[in-house]
Amino acid sequence: MLNIRDLPNELLLWIVSRLDGGAVFALARSCTTLYLKLQPSTWKYNIKFQNSNLLHLAVKYDNVGLAEALLQYNANINAFYRGKTPLMRAFQYSSAAVPRDSALSYAIHYGTFSTIKSILEQPNVRVDVKHKNGRTALHLAVFAGRIGFVHLLLSSGSDPDLQDGPGHSPRAWACRFNRPAMKTVFFNDPDSEVFLGTLLSQDAELPFHQAVSHGSIEAVKQRLRQKGLNLDIQDRKGYTPLHLAIQSKRLEMVNLLLSHPRVNVECKDKDGNTPLWLSTYSSCDEIAERLLAEKDINVNSVGGRGRLETPSTSLHHAAARLDTVLLRRLLVVPGIDLNLSVAGHSPISVAASHGRVNTVDCLLSIADVEINGRGLIDPPICRAAAHGHHDVARLLVQQGTRLNINESTLASHDTALCIAARGGDLEMVQGLLRHDRIDVNIRNRWFEDPLMLAVKGGHFSIVDALVANPGLKYFSLKRSLDIARNGCIKRAIRSRTEDNNIPQTLLKRSPGTKFGGL
Repeated sequence: MLNIRDLPNELLLWIVSRLDGGAVFALARSCTTLYLKLQPSTWKYNIKFQNSNLLHLAVKYDNVGLAEALLQYNANINAFYRGKTPLMRAFQYSSAAVPRDSALSYAIHYGTFSTIKSILEQPNVRVDVKHKNGRTALHLAVFAGRIGFVHLLLSSGSDPDLQDGPGHSPRAWACRFNRPAMKTVFFNDPDSEVFLGTLLSQDAELPFHQAVSHGSIEAVKQRLRQKGLNLDIQDRKGYTPLHLAIQSKRLEMVNLLLSHPRVNVECKDKDGNTPLWLSTYSSCDEIAERLLAEKDINVNSVGGRGRLETPSTSLHHAAARLDTVLLRRLLVVPGIDLNLSVAGHSPISVAASHGRVNTVDCLLSIADVEINGRGLIDPPICRAAAHGHHDVARLLVQQGTRLNINESTLASHDTALCIAARGGDLEMVQGLLRHDRIDVNIRNRWFEDPLMLAVKGGHFSIVDALVANPGLKYFSLKRSLDIARNGCIKRAIRSRTEDNNIPQTLLKRSPGTKFGGL
């Protein structure tokens, strides 16, 4: 079967002549052989017979090299393709046809600005050619909020007062959109020079926030010198300049903002998050250290209420981390609340849930840390048992009487031993049984004790460990024997019931608890 790569050039070009620009571009990129074969011939053919539409595709995909090569072959820089010139299409695909963040990233990483600048440097370019809606490239730049492109077009002689179909000029649109930074460019304000080094997007009405986001130190310095500047103002997403500096992880920008006498280190975004909360949430340790150096910083501020995550404090963030660098730094801050419960979780319960052994060890070394479940959804020992963190459970058990080993969860009233027995975690069960005050007879809200849960799960090794405990009562053995189906488990329970030393008493009921059907 004949391969298209083996066709003579004449036949290949004849086939290409029947394709549109997009197909030609795709074919040329399909393999190296076709790419090399088609380059010069396809460019010439496209310029002569296809109205230079390949130039539009070069602009669309931001292929600067292809655009320059086509211009060397005298491509028509003012040719219309589907209602737009190449210059107009450059603006369209650099900002309007893609999401805001992607557009900005696209421009930064692939040099859209360079493509437009290259086109504008051509001697025969017409910057004010109108498309079907009567709008010029300058109109599109204003709509896209690209202050740098507006300045570039005005420098190339674009008419700021040329009206579109509805009768509005680019200058009028800039005023109508209330974009102060862009208006300064149109009216030759000296202040406009501050913003020309930043890549502004569709939020150009707040140049201060954007200068912070894009790291324009000079622009920020210029704004900080203004009288009556409000550093707590939020953009449309609810962020203050200080929050944006932290989000972009720019320590230099944070230092610059904190040097202003009216800066508020406790300012909050729309979700109630302070700068310190955001820095610890984002693991920006250098910025967090800088904020902690501020006087009277509130380390107990609760944030995260507007997110999908559980509300938390900076100490909760530190407790969830593998290292203890941030944790140790926060622990020495005056006024830190070591036991602050947020949404039913304390710092040590978070560390226990994540299995952070070093963090738990560090917190246990502080006498004021509450290691039981007062005010919590689940006690730390229960969270460690539920997630199978044996080392964390071992550290807690070693606390002796400081730990309430028999404490249960809020919802199901399961003790840590119940949780481990149900899950078949023999190592966890053995570790918990080492505590001097462990009670193996405590039942959950469904009147299931650890032995019953082990029997239901068919965990023979755990049954064997539990029946060997001298504190196990006859009533628990009798009920477990009634539901046992495994022969080995039955024999293990019977061997214990035949022990003459076992207490033959019923379990005591908890105050106000009914047995209901038992």
